[in-house]
Amino acid sequence: MTKQFTKVIDHHKVDFFRYLSAVAESEKKLFVRGNMLDIFKAMCARSDEHPVRDIEKVIDTIQEAVVIRHSVFIEVRERIAISDYYRFNLDDVTYEKISTVDYLKAKEMHRLPGHFTSMLSLNFKPFYERFPSVRDPKSIGSGVEYLNRYLSSQMFTDAEKWRKLLINFLQVHHYNGDQLLMNDRITDVDKLFDSVDKAIALLNSLPEKESYVNFKHELQNLGFEKGLGSTAQSVIENLQRLHALFESPDHETLKSFLTNIPMIFNIVIVSPHGYFAQEGVLGLPDTGGQVVYILDQVKALERAMIQSLKNSGLDVLPKIIILTRLIPEAGDTTCNQRLEKVVETKNTWILRVPFRSNNTEVTNRWISRFEIYPYIEQFAEDAYVELQAEIGRRPDLVIGNYTDGNMAATILARRFGVTQCNIAHALEKSKYLYAALFWKDLEEQYHFSTQFTADLIAMNAADFVITSSYQEIAGTESTIGQYESYKAFTMPELYRVENGINLFHPKFNVVSPGVNEKIYFP
Repeated sequence: MTKQFTKVIDHHKVDFFRYLSAVAESEKKLFVRGNMLDIFKAMCARSDEHPVRDIEKVIDTIQEAVVIRHSVFIEVRERIAISDYYRFNLDDVTYEKISTVDYLKAKEMHRLPGHFTSMLSLNFKPFYERFPSVRDPKSIGSGVEYLNRYLSSQMFTDAEKWRKLLINFLQVHHYNGDQLLMNDRITDVDKLFDSVDKAIALLNSLPEKESYVNFKHELQNLGFEKGLGSTAQSVIENLQRLHALFESPDHETLKSFLTNIPMIFNIVIVSPHGYFAQEGVLGLPDTGGQVVYILDQVKALERAMIQSLKNSGLDVLPKIIILTRLIPEAGDTTCNQRLEKVVETKNTWILRVPFRSNNTEVTNRWISRFEIYPYIEQFAEDAYVELQAEIGRRPDLVIGNYTDGNMAATILARRFGVTQCNIAHALEKSKYLYAALFWKDLEEQYHFSTQFTADLIAMNAADFVITSSYQEIAGTESTIGQYESYKAFTMPELYRVENGINLFHPKFNVVSPGVNEKIYFP
């Protein structure tokens, strides 16, 4: 993977080791990319010789380095989202490629010289081995598109298996006890094709805008239930897509069909920290852009869900609940109210559940987002009961926001047995240089040991992750992404992570934030 790096090193070995000697002689022993370039430029400025351009290019791929006695350990990142590690021995002028763990151990030795002890080592890679992964770094963040292509390809190459799975998938959908999409009159592919042909022939004899209620009984007899469209024409279009999926599947048809069938009726969006209300809270501690983002999000989501369900022929009003913390001592805000309707919506609510300590007493005052993690598990368990009461059934999707919301969403999604989505907003680990390596120095104020652990659990538990940009996931050619910073890191005396998150997993999807069209318009 790093052929260019090793090729240049082998060709300019003397010059490169001379440069590494200058690195080792530096007062600092832990370096980031900018430090390594500065040392090279300073060395060139002191020399009458012209700098070797090729060496500067490979130094530009060094993301990080650490000096341990007469060895320089280097992380090389020649391609986005992919790192390799090397150990350079200055005594015998040799180098070797090393494992991620060996590189992390070198950082631990720097942080705690002479105090090395065995530590828990975490590797999430085995959990991803049975899942498809994108191969090209350019495709990171396009998970849904990749999955549509992958699944349609599987349906084409192993048609019999996937046809059975698709029939089961279509028959599993219910809402409030009513069967949706397809009933058990359709038992196999031949019966499906026959029913599709008869249904289309029936519907072609009707006006395009004929309402579903006027022909629903005929469709039921053929094996089709409500949810395939609101008019004769829309049902025809979905039946044609369904027929194409079974006959000659492709990713565009799969995407179009899945987009047009009803699967999401109730959503829970979790955001525990700060003061969450519709007015009078912006600027209060831990309260800002995330509140605005979520309130705009739920309004757009509700509009889209209402229209989608209407198009599918269902007379259903979806429900969205923003789950946040109830703060009894809320000042002049509404954060002490259990339930609050979101303005400009039909059925979207803010549900507030209090934090309770171990003795089950309600915590009355605001708590910093760095201090709330001991409350999250109990908060989620209490919210599980409250949500069942408010929705009357389990939600279809749980969306977490920020580390605390993602952790609570992980617990709730597992309790309900539903799909989990994460939105990071901002990962604290990327905001502080060497936050993991020097976690103990920051622990009293930020409690990073808990926060980074919560991030790891929630990232790997999530079914899909929404990010605002590609750079948030995998960075750029010269900088690592927020999620990429969780690929490999160490927290000395606590644990090390050799494979923390798989950036090539199709769970990652880039969805740029929208705008409030009442504020921003032509």
